[in-house]
Amino acid sequence: MLYKSAVRSYLITLFVLLMLSLTVIYVSDPYMLFHKHWFHHGQMYQNARIQNYGLIKYGKFDGIILGSSMLENTSANEANAKLGGNFANISVSGMSPYERYKILDFALNTRKIKHIIFSLDYKFNKEQIIGETFIPELYSMFLLRGKIKVYSTDKALKCIFKNKNCDFIDFSLDRPHAWFKTNFHNRRFGGFENWIRYYKVDNQIKDAFKELKSTRTDYSGDYSKLKEVIDNETMPLFKHNETEFSIIIPPYSILWWKKREASLPGMFEPYIYLIKQTAQYKNVKIYWFYDEDYVADITKYKDLTHYHYTINSSMLDAIKNGTNIINETNYEQKLKDFTDRINNFDIDVYIRQIPEN
Repeated sequence: MLYKSAVRSYLITLFVLLMLSLTVIYVSDPYMLFHKHWFHHGQMYQNARIQNYGLIKYGKFDGIILGSSMLENTSANEANAKLGGNFANISVSGMSPYERYKILDFALNTRKIKHIIFSLDYKFNKEQIIGETFIPELYSMFLLRGKIKVYSTDKALKCIFKNKNCDFIDFSLDRPHAWFKTNFHNRRFGGFENWIRYYKVDNQIKDAFKELKSTRTDYSGDYSKLKEVIDNETMPLFKHNETEFSIIIPPYSILWWKKREASLPGMFEPYIYLIKQTAQYKNVKIYWFYDEDYVADITKYKDLTHYHYTINSSMLDAIKNGTNIINETNYEQKLKDFTDRINNFDIDVYIRQIPEN
């Protein structure tokens, strides 16, 4: 009897401790997975792949800006002023098409969204790449499982019970993950000479220089994968015909494209397929910025692909004014014009400036 009593007491104690722990987790809820913040007012979790769940559930907005680093510098406040509505920039650095789809599908089925602006990086025709901390269950019917996954990690438990490693940033729906504000990134703008100045201590510039000096010119890939990405992770979103979609094709620098010159026109196939597939949707517009002068202006780029935040601002102007749209009637001419720009661009001017070591 004594043994049974001890076992019973032990199990009851474990149960009580478990219930207390779960209560503390629920009440604290630093990542806003169960409710709005009760104890972390004015803060949000830095990891957007997780925090976006809480922002979508409890944030006050009816428009979404969701891209990779290509849209992280886009101001939601500026979008409000130019486009109307109440936007939130919930962009995720290095976001894959799969992540974008899961987040947007969740948002569209959770609340009323009037306008979505999202970027379609060139990697969209490659295999799914899920960010290391992305938990798909959070944005699906298995959301409880996803919440358990988040709060069962050592990092989350330390944040809740020890108030350590919480990784909070100031709460903002404007552009909370804007990278142009940091000197590490901002110092490279202004000209190719700034790339040279910092290349010894900047791995991104080292990689860019390696690519520019490489003799490899064939960048052909498995373009058949684009159908899977577009058909399965992009097109299903557009069935929400009450929502306006503005798709941004990010304008990488002409240096990036020049190194892929031999792979044209194959590299345009993803865009052509997307244009044709979306032609039937009146609520979808695709924006193309490779007609603009800044594509060949290296002062506007910090590396081969990432552009100055003023270009993000000009994208909002294009959406407001209905310019820079690429569609079935003009895509052939636009792709031809850009191909001519690439063919006529002198990349050797920049390659000759790259230090030998």
